[in-house]
Amino acid sequence: MKLTHPDVHFDIEFGKADSLIPVCVVESPVRWREIQKELIFQQSGDSGNWVLSEGDKELKISKVMEMIFNPLQLDVNQRKLVTAFLKSFAEKAVNEMHWREGQELNTHIQTFFGNLEVEYSFEFSINEELDYSSLAKAMGIQLVTEYETDLERLLQYCILLQELIKPKLLIFWNLRQYFSAEEMKLLYSEVCCREWNVLLMEHYIDSRIDGEKWYIIDKDNCEIY
Repeated sequence: MKLTHPDVHFDIEFGKADSLIPVCVVESPVRWREIQKELIFQQSGDSGNWVLSEGDKELKISKVMEMIFNPLQLDVNQRKLVTAFLKSFAEKAVNEMHWREGQELNTHIQTFFGNLEVEYSFEFSINEELDYSSLAKAMGIQLVTEYETDLERLLQYCILLQELIKPKLLIFWNLRQYFSAEEMKLLYSEVCCREWNVLLMEHYIDSRIDGEKWYIIDKDNCEIY
C-alpha cells in the first residue's frame, strides 16, 4: 500500500518487509498547513489530490484512513466509534453462539411488556423482534478503556479503532512531540506486532529513532528521502 500526491516526488510505502515506520517531516509551515488541510478535507469525503492505493486499486480515503492530532484528547465514545460498536454488537448478538440466549431474552421482554399491559385500560404493542443496538443504547452502554500511562491510552484507542472501524491507515500528527524516544520505540514495537499501517507527520524532528524511514520536505521545499 502507498500514499502519493502529484506535488510530492516520493511515494510513502506501507507494509514493507523491513517493517520501518514511515515518518514524513514537513519543515515548511505553508506546506505543512496545505498537506494537513487537504488530508482533513479528503478524510471528510471531499475531493483532493492525495491517493491511497493498494496494488492497482485506489482506496477511498474517507473510508479507510483515520487521523490522530492529539493523543491527550481521545474520545472512545465519539459517535463514529459508538456507531460501529453498536453495529458490531447487534451482529454478535444474533450469531450462532448467542442466538438462543437472545431468543430467551426476547421472550422475557415480550412477557414483561405483556404483564404491564394489563395495568392499562388501553392496549399497546412492541416489536416482536429485538433490536439489540437500541437495547444497548437504552441500557446506556459505553466503551471503557483502562490505562495507566498516556501511551497505553493511545494504544487502547488505536486497538478500538482497528477492531471497530478497521482503517487501513492511521496518521499521527506531531506524535513525537508528546512521547520520548523510548516510548516511541514501545509504540513502534506494538505497531509492527499488530501489523498496523501508520504514518507519522512531523513538523520538526532533531534525531532519528531506530525503525524509522524518513521522508523530508525542508523549509525550501526540497525533498529528501
